[in-house]
Amino acid sequence: ILKLQFLYFIGDTHKKRMKLLFVALLSLAGSAFGTEQVRIALGKTTDALSVEWHTENTQGGTPTVRWGTQNGSLIHSATGDSRKFTVDAGRVWYSHVAVMSGLSVNTEYYYQVGDSSTGFSQVFKVMNRRTRPAGQPYRHILMGDMGSSCAFTLCTACTQHSYTCDKTTCAKNTSVGLVSETDADMILHVGDFAYNMGTNNGTVGDQFFKNIEQIAAWTPYMVSHGNHEDDATDLAHYIESWRNMPTNSVPPTFKTANGAGAANSLYFSWEFGLVHYVAMSTELWFGVTDGNTTVASLLAWLKVDLEKANKNREAVPWIVVHGHRSIYCSCDGDCHADARKVRKEMEPILFDYGVDFFINGHEHNYERMWPTYKDKSDQSNVNPRAPIYVVTGAAGSQEMHEPFIFPQPSWSAFRSNSFSYSRMFVYNATHIHWQQVQTD
Repeated sequence: ILKLQFLYFIGDTHKKRMKLLFVALLSLAGSAFGTEQVRIALGKTTDALSVEWHTENTQGGTPTVRWGTQNGSLIHSATGDSRKFTVDAGRVWYSHVAVMSGLSVNTEYYYQVGDSSTGFSQVFKVMNRRTRPAGQPYRHILMGDMGSSCAFTLCTACTQHSYTCDKTTCAKNTSVGLVSETDADMILHVGDFAYNMGTNNGTVGDQFFKNIEQIAAWTPYMVSHGNHEDDATDLAHYIESWRNMPTNSVPPTFKTANGAGAANSLYFSWEFGLVHYVAMSTELWFGVTDGNTTVASLLAWLKVDLEKANKNREAVPWIVVHGHRSIYCSCDGDCHADARKVRKEMEPILFDYGVDFFINGHEHNYERMWPTYKDKSDQSNVNPRAPIYVVTGAAGSQEMHEPFIFPQPSWSAFRSNSFSYSRMFVYNATHIHWQQVQTD
């Protein structure tokens, strides 16, 4: 029997916050920076992890990652590649990606990144593909729509008054929020970063990556593309800033305002433990394209990927597809209109290939659907006969909450208008336990 359990968990609370659109009149001074904004992602194979970081220049140094199983003895190294970013007005910066390979699973590694000119980062620690003892579940953290300001799920100290909510800001209380999820196997952010990565000539994006470094440099941080990464500048930021994703898309590269040649992270797939994850950009239905990556190219690639995943279900039984906009949601008319547009082509594919979950953000609330197909549901999570749709877009941004205006339909199992993120505990081939952690 396949059983899915869902709980709503109320953690320590913040002070009550406005539930209307909040426009933050904030600023960040542009300044020179060295090796910073470090984040790590799962590699294309189980023995690899991919690291990305940013610098203001590349003069005289080769981007390098050093690693080892003991702090102070980083005996392995690999050189990376660099790409120049020229879209932000009045400044130039560089993204660097390097891969640690030959890693053992269930092993902790210490690492640092940098070069001889700009200098090296602090030493971070990461677990490569933790395996769990029998009876102990994998722990996956999922959320969407988190800004540089108002990142209320990151830690209790994040506010609407500042874009800065970094390690120093959060140090007073690391017992709740995303900073407390130190036992997580991976984190998944389903679109909308920083609000926005290109704002203030990209300095808001810089600060976002400084803020999440306290979690994203220590735990693999995976992503999908959101609508706040749609315009030319923000799309370029997204593509260049997540080059460390384990992309396997067709076509393999995506052209932006920053030029051609960067890895195509608008759709790709990877596996962790018992789950096959598929990232996809719902924004392809709303005008995002470079002429080669389109809705048609996504759907053709997706069918091939899901066919392959289904042949491997004995080893990897769960399939989770994630994007940004909803396929099912019930908060308002804007939600419904967008969902119907994506649903027309995506719902038959998800159903036909036995996808277990579709996870998205975009709506700044939490809503879990019953297993649903063509607006109908059995209202049971035991041996579900259709995908379960989950909206988890309430990580916190300057746009604040999104209220539920429409009555709750029969296929909607639970709705909450609170800042929150998700925990997905994967026990085995038949049981998943889901928690939603409220932080306001």
